Amino acid sequence: MSLSFQLSKKQSYPWRFVGVIFVVGIGFYYLPETKQTPELLLSLVGSIAAFFHFLYVQHNSNTERFIKLFNEFNVRFDGLNDDLNRIRSLPAGTLTDPKDHQRLYDYFNLCAEEYLYFKSGYIDKEVWSYWCLGMSYFAANEAIRVVWTRELEQGSYYGFTLGLLPKKLNGIATQ
Repeated sequence: MSLSFQLSKKQSYPWRFVGVIFVVGIGFYYLPETKQTPELLLSLVGSIAAFFHFLYVQHNSNTERFIKLFNEFNVRFDGLNDDLNRIRSLPAGTLTDPKDHQRLYDYFNLCAEEYLYFKSGYIDKEVWSYWCLGMSYFAANEAIRVVWTRELEQGSYYGFTLGLLPKKLNGIATQ
């Protein structure tokens, strides 16, 4: 089971901790007086604190992993961006240079890898949605979309499809 990573979850842990402590405190109050020992209360609070500490540490670890992936993907995209924009601005029917095709394949692989890590729960949902908007910008170009569709038919992009992208970008249909 993969849970979606969200950077904003970190802010909810203290509130969740307080809520669980409150519920356990109420439950403790309703125990028979003979069972209401300080040792039991301390062990309950300690166990809950340890559990939330684990969640917090896990979130920090996932955040570090996310930052590493985010930076790596952005560096790779920055290396492709100028060529992608140049390719996107080519007149219709002139996307014939093998180097341009290779740059597009590099971009398609980058998008697929981003999707793989999003699907695996390592990329924040909000970040993924913004990346999809960027992908839609390039997919809105008919020549790029034709090459991308042909490549996706090969089935080697970790389950990524153009159907994951928003259907329209600035009034231009992407599919």
